[in-house]
Amino acid sequence: MHAESTLGAMSEMVSIIGDPAFGDRFFGIVERMIGADHCTVFVSHGGGVQTLVAEAQTDAAAARVRQLAGLYSERGYRTDPVWNRASPRPTETAVHAEVIAPGYFADPAYRREFYEKPNIMEEIALSAEVGCGRRVYASFYREQGRARFSEAEISALQASAPVTMQVLAKHADLTHAVAAPSRSLSREDLLRRVQQAMMDENSLLTQREAEVCTGIVLGYTILGLSLNMGISVNTVATHRKRAYAKLRISSQNELFAHYFSLVENLS
Repeated sequence: MHAESTLGAMSEMVSIIGDPAFGDRFFGIVERMIGADHCTVFVSHGGGVQTLVAEAQTDAAAARVRQLAGLYSERGYRTDPVWNRASPRPTETAVHAEVIAPGYFADPAYRREFYEKPNIMEEIALSAEVGCGRRVYASFYREQGRARFSEAEISALQASAPVTMQVLAKHADLTHAVAAPSRSLSREDLLRRVQQAMMDENSLLTQREAEVCTGIVLGYTILGLSLNMGISVNTVATHRKRAYAKLRISSQNELFAHYFSLVENLS
């Protein structure tokens, strides 16, 4: 997947936080991005593990995935070496990504239940600690009979992993909240409100700088912003550089993280 497409996928993920159809829409994004046959996402919560996403390409396959996800969150995670590889560290921020084949699992019962019976050939697993010892574990699967994940697909998922895990953590926060805020705003309305919030925040950003940052979150490239805003590529790059300096960030992923800190306060 091209960098522009990966950025668009990250932007789309951001826009669905809190959506009642989050699981289905999240799977649609990653299916287009890496061609996964199904995916699961689990989060540690209240001393246990809960299923956040369990989706597949067809309704019948999704039903099987949800059944397996239920077994995993009930007892499977206890013997999963990936889940239990490291104890939670509150300061851990890195996303661990790896490609796993069924032969990785020494426990024959676990391997049979969660890989051989569902006909899994390969998995890309992402795991991250998201604060206060909480863990997010996302898995993307290819079934037997298909080609293995390509290097380009693995790279695309790895490039989006920091944003992906933040999206999942934020959605989990809303899911577990006693009174989750309304998410009736359209994507465009929400992004306009974020743009205004960026401008209002200690009056750090100019309107143009906030507009550029919002455009990046929406998935626009520098060239795309240049065409939409009617200014040169160099001017867009200058606005971005100044905005990043004012926000004390240095990367696109950090900009998404800043967006998350703002969107939590918007209903």
